[in-house]
Amino acid sequence: MDDSRAEFDRGSFQKGKLWSPDDDAASPRPRPYDKANVATHQRQRVSSSSQAKPHRQSHPPPPSDPWPPASADDEPIEIIKQPETRPISQEQLVAEVKGIYAGLVMVESKCIEVDNAQSSQNDAANKLNNEQWQALIALHRTLLHEHHDFFLASQHPSASPALRRLAAKYAMPARMWRHGIHSFLELLRHRLPASLDHMLTFIYLAYSMMALLYETVPAFEDTWIECLGDLGRYRMAIEDDDVRDREVWTAVSRHWYSKASDKAPTTGRLYHHLAILARPNALQQLYYYTKSLCVDMPFASARDSIMTLFDPIMAPTPNLQQSRLPPTEFACVKAHGILFSGKQQGELEASMNEFFQHLDSHIGRTTRRWLESGYLLYRHLKLLRCHWLWD
Repeated sequence: MDDSRAEFDRGSFQKGKLWSPDDDAASPRPRPYDKANVATHQRQRVSSSSQAKPHRQSHPPPPSDPWPPASADDEPIEIIKQPETRPISQEQLVAEVKGIYAGLVMVESKCIEVDNAQSSQNDAANKLNNEQWQALIALHRTLLHEHHDFFLASQHPSASPALRRLAAKYAMPARMWRHGIHSFLELLRHRLPASLDHMLTFIYLAYSMMALLYETVPAFEDTWIECLGDLGRYRMAIEDDDVRDREVWTAVSRHWYSKASDKAPTTGRLYHHLAILARPNALQQLYYYTKSLCVDMPFASARDSIMTLFDPIMAPTPNLQQSRLPPTEFACVKAHGILFSGKQQGELEASMNEFFQHLDSHIGRTTRRWLESGYLLYRHLKLLRCHWLWD
C-alpha cells in the first residue's frame, strides 16, 4: 500500500507549546510537575506539608469539604489539545481505491484459478499436504483482506457518492463471498475428513472477517448477516463429534437467518435456510417451507426440499421419522403432504380425523409446550389461507 493508505485513519500531529509565559504574565511560571497524575501530585504536596509541621495533628475533613483541600497556591491543570487530523482529498481516495482494486483483481484471479484446478482433479489422487493447505488458506485470506481494504476505502466518510456506488456496481459483496469464501469452502468440504482441521480454521477466519465488515461497513449489512448465517451452517454441518457444539452453531446460524428474514420478510430463500435448521421439528419445518413458497419472492427449490419432509411420512412402511413424531403432528404433516403432492388422496380424510381426534389429549400432555407448536400450526394455516385467496 502507498503512503496515502495510512491517511485514512491517521491524522497529522504537530507538537506545540502547551504553556507560554505570555499567557499569564502576572503570575510566575509554576514549577514543573508530573502532568500524568495531578491527584497524585496534590496528595504528595499535602503529605509533605503535614510532615513539615509535625506538631499539628491532621484530621480528615468532613464529607462536605472537597478533598484535597483547595488552597491559593494550587497549580493550574494543563489540558492537552486534541491532535489535528488532516483530511484526505478525493483525488487521493480515488487513487487509493484504484490501487486496491487492481491488487484485488490479481488475487481474485489466482483464487479462481487454484479453486477450479483443485475441484477438477480427483480427490483421492491429489491429496494436499499441510503446507499446501496453509498456502491456499493464506491466498484466500489475502483476498478477504483486499476486499476489506476496498470496502473501507470506497465507503470512507469523505468518499463521494460515485465512489460509494462502486462496491455495488461491481458486485463486490457477492464476489467476496463466491471467490473468497464459498468456492474454497466447497473444495474443503469435498476433501473431508482429511481437510477438517483446515476447514475449521478457514471458517473461523471468514466468520471473523464477516463480523468485522458487519460492524464497519453497514451499507451492505443484509449481505453480511446472511453470510454469517451461511458460515454458521457450514460449521454446524461438519460437527459430528460434539453434540453441544453442533447445537451452539445451529443456534448461531438460526440467529443470523432470523435477523435477515426480519429485515427482508419477502425473501423466501431465508425461510428455506431456517427450515433446514429446524430439523427434526416437523411442524417448524412445515411452517418455514410453506413460508418460503408463499412470500412475494418465493424460493423455487423449496418445492423439492419440502418433499424430504413429506416422503418419509407418506411412505407405506414405518421409518425412524414416523416413530419419532407424536401422532397429532404426524397426522397434520401427512395431511399437508397429501394436499401438496396430490398423492394418496384417499387417506386425506383419515389423516384429518386422526389429527382432530388426538389434538385435545396432545395439548393436555404437552401443556405449555403446545404454545410453540400451536402457534406454528396457526401461522401455517393462515399462510395457506392467504395463499389460496391470492391465487
